[in-house]
Amino acid sequence: MFTFVTGGLRSGKSDYALRRASELGPPPWLYVAAHIEGDDELKARLASHRRDHDTTWKLIEAPEKLASVLDPATLEGSGALVLDRMTVWLSKRLEVTDKSKDGDLLEEVASLANRLYRSPTPVVVVTTEIGLGFLPANVPDRRLINVAGRANQILAERAASVVLMVSGVPLRLR
Repeated sequence: MFTFVTGGLRSGKSDYALRRASELGPPPWLYVAAHIEGDDELKARLASHRRDHDTTWKLIEAPEKLASVLDPATLEGSGALVLDRMTVWLSKRLEVTDKSKDGDLLEEVASLANRLYRSPTPVVVVTTEIGLGFLPANVPDRRLINVAGRANQILAERAASVVLMVSGVPLRLR
């Protein structure tokens, strides 16, 4: 079972996901995201989402093969998982692959979505809704928009619930 959370930049997606994860399972919780190292703002935000001083978030940098975070050994003891910054993870993957491999990356996302759907540990997936802006002239940016837009559709299709964040307000779409 997983919840898919999308919205614009600074729309409250991550804060909502952290609150939701803490409601879905007991502590400790697992937080996985691209580019955690050196992000003190993120670490402070996680600290503020503790239910009490004895509970903590375990932080893991998103691996190249993202589905590996769903392995039982990684999830063991975690009450819930937040998988944040999907768009950043996709961007990093696109930087090191040729455009001809975009289909393979989307197949990997589909496989991830299927594993998330069957996960016994509740998961909240957070991504940026990139389909609300204009289409940039820059070809690499268009590639990210195309791949991330399709990846978001794949994930949303398999999610048990879909939430759109607008100005800190969660709008439940499903």
